[in-house]
Amino acid sequence: MARDAREWTVPAPLRALMWWPAAAFVLVMVVPEAAATSIAASGVALVALGAVGPVVVRRLRGPAAVSGAVVEPPAQDPPTVEIELPTVEIKPARRVA
Repeated sequence: MARDAREWTVPAPLRALMWWPAAAFVLVMVVPEAAATSIAASGVALVALGAVGPVVVRRLRGPAAVSGAVVEPPAQDPPTVEIELPTVEIKPARRVA
């Protein structure tokens, strides 16, 4: 079966927000008097990090491989196993009124 060319992944800003509860907990433990401000600021910072991070990584890695590259199929078909199973007859259930 062929793989889907475009598999769905969680966007980077949302992946970064997965750290928000832990970051908010640590910030509240460190600076409890500024809890509301620090929790909101940490969420904004994590979304910005998630949005900017992939762009920076792509720039550092360089150009992506050509998507039209020819992929050679495997030399042989994968091995298969054929099993012959005996036929099992199931008697009809008795109907009870």
